[in-house]
Amino acid sequence: MDFEREIDDLLPKYRLLTASIESIIKNLIEQNNIDYLSISGRTKNKEGILEKIKRKNYKNPKTQITDISGVRVILFVESDIKLVSDIIEGSFVVDRLNSSNKDENLSLNQVGYRSVHFVCDLGEQRSTLPEFQGLENLKFEIQIRTVLQHAWAEMAHDRSYKFRGQLPSNIQRRLYLHAGLLEIADKGFSELATEIDDYTRSVNQSYEAGNLDIEINSISLTEFIQNWAEKNNYPLEDASENVNAQVSELVVELAGFGIKTISQLSDLIPSRFVQKAKELNFRTNIFGLVRNFMIIEDVEKIMNQKNVKWTFYDPNEDPDEIKLLRDLSTEENFVNIRRRIDEEMYEAEDHEYAPDDDDFI
Repeated sequence: MDFEREIDDLLPKYRLLTASIESIIKNLIEQNNIDYLSISGRTKNKEGILEKIKRKNYKNPKTQITDISGVRVILFVESDIKLVSDIIEGSFVVDRLNSSNKDENLSLNQVGYRSVHFVCDLGEQRSTLPEFQGLENLKFEIQIRTVLQHAWAEMAHDRSYKFRGQLPSNIQRRLYLHAGLLEIADKGFSELATEIDDYTRSVNQSYEAGNLDIEINSISLTEFIQNWAEKNNYPLEDASENVNAQVSELVVELAGFGIKTISQLSDLIPSRFVQKAKELNFRTNIFGLVRNFMIIEDVEKIMNQKNVKWTFYDPNEDPDEIKLLRDLSTEENFVNIRRRIDEEMYEAEDHEYAPDDDDFI
C-alpha cells in the first residue's frame, strides 16, 4: 500500500499540525472570553492509522482518513458550542461532507452520543505562513463537546467496555434513560448560564440608571466594584486565582457587617477614599478594597465575625495602607486598628520563636 509507506514521512507533519491547531483554537477561544474545561490535541500513531484503514475498508486512505490530527474542545455549557463552531468555521476551511453534528443526526425518539465534529484544513491564506509550511491540504478533526456530553461519550462510546455493544434490553433501556437525563441537564445548565448573563446585564443597566437597591451576591458585588473603579478611575489589581470562592466569602462578611444591598455598600465607601488612595498611590484588589471599607468604618465589627479567616494586616508589607486607614478612620477606630495589628504581630512573633518540644529534651 503506497499510503502505508508514506505514513512515516507524514506523521511528523501531522504532529506539528496537531500542536499548531491546538494552540490556534486555544487562543481564539480565550480571545472570545469563552470558558472551557480543556482543549487537547492528539495525533494517531501508525498502528492506529492502519487499524482504522482496515476497519473502514478505505480504498483511498490518503483522502478518506481525516482524523490523524485531532483536537477536542470540552466546554461547560451547550450554548457555547454554537459560539465555538462559528469561530471554527470562520478560522479554517471546513470539509462539509465529512463534518457532522451528532446531536442533529439523532432521531426524535433517540438519545445517545452527542458531539460536533468538524473536518478542516488550514486554508490557503494560513498555509502560506512560514510556520505552517508543508502542512497545506492536511486534514484535521475538531470535536466540540460539553462536559456532560464528554462524560457520556467516555462511558458509552469511547472508553468503557461495560457500556459498549448491545446490552440486555432492560439495561440498554435504562442506559438511554440516563443519557436522556444528561441531555436535559445539559440544556438546563445552558439555560441557567444564559439567565446569569441576562442578570449581569440587568444589574449593570440598574447601576447606569442609578438604581442600587439590589441584593448583594457574587455577581452584583463584582459588577458594582468594577463599575465603581471605572467611574472613579481607580486601578483595581487583579484578584488571585480562587476568585469565586473569595467573592463568596466577601458576600458573607458583608452580610455579617449588616451590608446586604449594593445601596448600603455604596453608603459605606468613605467619601475621600479615592482621593486619599491616589495621593498614597495605594492599590488593592476587590477583596482588599471592600474589606478596607469595612475596616475604616468599624474594625471591631468586621474582626469579631466568626467567618473572618484572613490575617488582618502586616504593616511591613504596605506602609501606605496604614496611612490610608489612619487618615480615613475615626480616632477611636484607628486605636482599635493599631491594637489589632500589634496583637497579630505579637502572636506571629511568639509563634515564630516558640521553642520546639525537642529543645526541652
